[in-house]
Amino acid sequence: MKQKNKIKTKKQLYNWINNGDFCQVVEDGFDYFLLEAPNNATWQIQFEEDDDIEEVIDKTISQLFEFDADERFNYFWCYEFAERNCFTPLQFITMLKEDEETFKELSRELMEYYY
Repeated sequence: MKQKNKIKTKKQLYNWINNGDFCQVVEDGFDYFLLEAPNNATWQIQFEEDDDIEEVIDKTISQLFEFDADERFNYFWCYEFAERNCFTPLQFITMLKEDEETFKELSRELMEYYY
């Protein structure tokens, strides 16, 4: 039987995410982690303060898969981006899609690492 890996506390999970090749943890709190992907998309992972580490990891894995680039595009896109020559819609959605894959890959990596 494969032994569970080294993550036993929220702090260790925070350090595992923060030290990985995928995301940086922008902040941590008592009931959430705020992750930032390489193209600066952020995603908040919420859990209950009294959740044990397995519940926190399960919620993290699940919530990472919930990031949806199309939904985030609709939420954030404004024509001011185009007018200021920041991003075209295609550039912006491409960046969000890359960050979506980053979050999903982090979820897969955490699942493989922990279970």
